[in-house]
Amino acid sequence: MSLTIDVDRTSSMPLYEQIATSLRQTIVDGRLQPGERLPSTRELATTLRVHRKTVMQAFRSLEGEGWVTSGVGQGTFVAKRHPLPGSTDLPNLTPSADPRSGSSTSGYGFSWSDKFHPVRMAEVEWDYWLDSPVRDDAIRFDAATADPEYFPVGDFRELLQEVLEVEGSRVLDYGPSRGYAPLREWLAGRINRRGIEVSADQVLIVNGSQHGLDLVARLLFRSGERVLVEEPSYRNGFRLFQALGAEVVGVPIDEKGIDPVALHARAAQGARLLYTMPIFQNPTATVLAEERIEPILEITRAAGIPILEDHFDADLLYEGSPPVSIKSRDRYDQVILSGTFSKILFPGLRLGWLILPQDLVEPMKQLKQTTDLSSGLLAQWAMNLYCRRGHLDAHLETVTAIHRRRLAVTEESLEKYFPPGSDWPRPRGGMSCWVSLPDDVNLFALSQAARREGVEFSPGPLFYPRGGGEHQLRLVYVRETEERIRKGIETLGRLARDLQRGGRERKNQTPFL
Repeated sequence: MSLTIDVDRTSSMPLYEQIATSLRQTIVDGRLQPGERLPSTRELATTLRVHRKTVMQAFRSLEGEGWVTSGVGQGTFVAKRHPLPGSTDLPNLTPSADPRSGSSTSGYGFSWSDKFHPVRMAEVEWDYWLDSPVRDDAIRFDAATADPEYFPVGDFRELLQEVLEVEGSRVLDYGPSRGYAPLREWLAGRINRRGIEVSADQVLIVNGSQHGLDLVARLLFRSGERVLVEEPSYRNGFRLFQALGAEVVGVPIDEKGIDPVALHARAAQGARLLYTMPIFQNPTATVLAEERIEPILEITRAAGIPILEDHFDADLLYEGSPPVSIKSRDRYDQVILSGTFSKILFPGLRLGWLILPQDLVEPMKQLKQTTDLSSGLLAQWAMNLYCRRGHLDAHLETVTAIHRRRLAVTEESLEKYFPPGSDWPRPRGGMSCWVSLPDDVNLFALSQAARREGVEFSPGPLFYPRGGGEHQLRLVYVRETEERIRKGIETLGRLARDLQRGGRERKNQTPFL
């Protein structure tokens, strides 16, 4: 069939999104009928003069929204039941031919296949990479956690012992659902000193930041509703939202953070939540430009969209003045603030916190009571002493000095060893570098070769909810020593250059298809 798809290469909208939007409208207009087959990705790429991966990304986006379906070796088809209001097509209810197979969804057997919502991977081919074993001696650029060598084991052990000796069994009982009051008061005071007006009543202690994200998600949206996230974004954030049935929609970011123009376009379509990391964003380490804060607040307020601001690693500042948070400019109480002790101390300490708008304090407390009753009281009691006696600030001073040196070595090594055309924004803080490779380096081949040589990194596609990042990677530099950082980046650079040379040789030998 013949399709008319307009592609504007001067537009700020990504090409894949332009293609997806045009195809979506074609389905809405009835020019593509339910069950009708779409042109192949190769055919459409040739017609539009774009890369085949761009068309594949557009198809994945439409499939994620329910407009099309696809099967390996079969092609892509307009869904028989798509997200148009009033659609009355019913799914096939024919039972399995073999009642003992357990594969029927409506007949004789029982199957779990329709009882849960599978989490959609950004790239199917990365399933293998995620599940493959990691060498014990591997250089770990993939783990966004602190260096175990600097976990404050001694200080924390002494405080735990002191609490148990002084307070006895009372700290092994259930605690308040909101959390230990002195710790909440300390957190409120610390946050107030950062220009965010908050009371201890608005602080909720949670079991790590992931637990906080889960509570917010369960309170604010239901399956099928839209959630906006930065693109690229924190993988375990948007995967959680997808697991709860949300339609996750990416908002592009640039070197200044969220693009307000793109946010306005997404917000106009409605959403239940905007999830953002404005300070040392994961994975890019980007800091949201101060001049963008007011437009973001105005756009979301006008659209009635709450903001969940995640301070994942906001305490890890290496240069310049502390960045400004969105919450500090929140005049309408529309922002929830999330933070954690896990990233700055040690991941096994499952203690995080939420700063809640006043209207959410009681509903969130009730929800938390249904999920875990209360967070561990012993850890909270010890953490309160750790913070109030100055140990936290001293620890941060120590690790930020170490991280600053490791970041410098990372950048020096990237400059020295990575192929020309590689690019990365210079982080002011956080845990990682976001590196863009030249287009002629195959990221999947690089990840496989690096794993064989004992170097681990996080491939870019893992951070995109609907595809993307095929030439990007995240390198976490805080976990490894300076010597191992140099060795690991030298290895990655050598492998990337080898892949470039191999690609050029194959291109000279084989005509482009």
